[in-house]
Amino acid sequence: MPRSPSADDVSATTLRASRGKEALRSLARRLDSAGASLTLQAPGAGSLRVGADSDRCVVVFHGESALAPLVAGDHLALAEAYLRGEIDVEGDLLEALKVTEALVLEQRWLGRLRLGARLWLRNRAEYDRESVAFHYDRPPEFFLPWLGRWRCYSHGLFAGEDDSLDAAMARKMQTAIDRLGLRPGMDVLDMGGGWGCFVEYAGLRGIRVHAITISEAQQRFVRALIEDKQLPCSIELVNFRAYRPQRRFDAAVFMGTFEHNPEYARAASFLAQHLVPGGRVWADFCAQRSDFTLGRFMKEHLWPGPTGYVNPYGLVEAFVRAGFNVHEMRDDTRSYELTTRCWGDLLEAQRKDLAARFGEQAVRAFLLFLRGSTIFLASNRTQAYHVVLGLEPAALAPA
Repeated sequence: MPRSPSADDVSATTLRASRGKEALRSLARRLDSAGASLTLQAPGAGSLRVGADSDRCVVVFHGESALAPLVAGDHLALAEAYLRGEIDVEGDLLEALKVTEALVLEQRWLGRLRLGARLWLRNRAEYDRESVAFHYDRPPEFFLPWLGRWRCYSHGLFAGEDDSLDAAMARKMQTAIDRLGLRPGMDVLDMGGGWGCFVEYAGLRGIRVHAITISEAQQRFVRALIEDKQLPCSIELVNFRAYRPQRRFDAAVFMGTFEHNPEYARAASFLAQHLVPGGRVWADFCAQRSDFTLGRFMKEHLWPGPTGYVNPYGLVEAFVRAGFNVHEMRDDTRSYELTTRCWGDLLEAQRKDLAARFGEQAVRAFLLFLRGSTIFLASNRTQAYHVVLGLEPAALAPA
């Protein structure tokens, strides 16, 4: 016969329930302080309404296990409870993620120590390949529905709040072409070609782009794109650390790839050697002011390995020391906020189909990533920039 619960069992259950209710009330207070509007629901706790428009979002905690991360203050466990479906969010996920202002998200010292050990003790090229494959080597059909026409996985340049994602991406790539002084027939290195955004945009204008990547899925996609559109471009599967080009380039673009390549001095030295005299570099990236590591959820479920926020001070210093001048550095934080908002909206619109094809957990992980990025950029906890560098002084600006 099953054992009847003892007084101690009942007491422990009551204590856990009490702690869960208090954790929920504490969460409601923190969300209210962060300006969120939503409703929290949990067994035995009823509904807690927060903010002036509490119907905008409903967060449902299914049982005791879903409340446990709140009691512990563990953001990774809280996120993983959402991935498993122990927590559901109906409505605007952005409202729920305002709780990040009250959670500790960065990696603890042990996690940083482990990452450092992996970088030093493992075969670095293999580690880079595995890390990139973890995120990117999904079928293109997972990414393309929410990346827009140009499939660019870095920020666009928005002209205003109502600008479209596709227009912002085209504007970014045209701005890069203009700032680099590119003309038909010129040769450009695309470091980390992604899904071929710059290859296609510049290639259609007669610019010869040579992209390199360590993602086999992206190499296959871009190679087929080049053949289909008869572009004067190429793509090579090679790690940047091992890349030995046979020619010099007129320019180079790093569109969202310095996040995966923290060896700024190596990149600067390579480009100083392999660009023609007067060659220029475009780089756009996501940055933070002091802590350049990603939080534990991002490391565990999206970006393992050496991926992190760009250190803008270290990047500029490395290129200046290698002989480059800084022609331009611009704050694109608002543009990146709008970019991630558009990506999230498109992913939400395709959510049912993508979950059926690739799994609900994968869709939830990317929704947390995109909506969380929007929150961080909107609150200026994360920044974005683009920088233009050249091996000669910039030309005089017209009066």
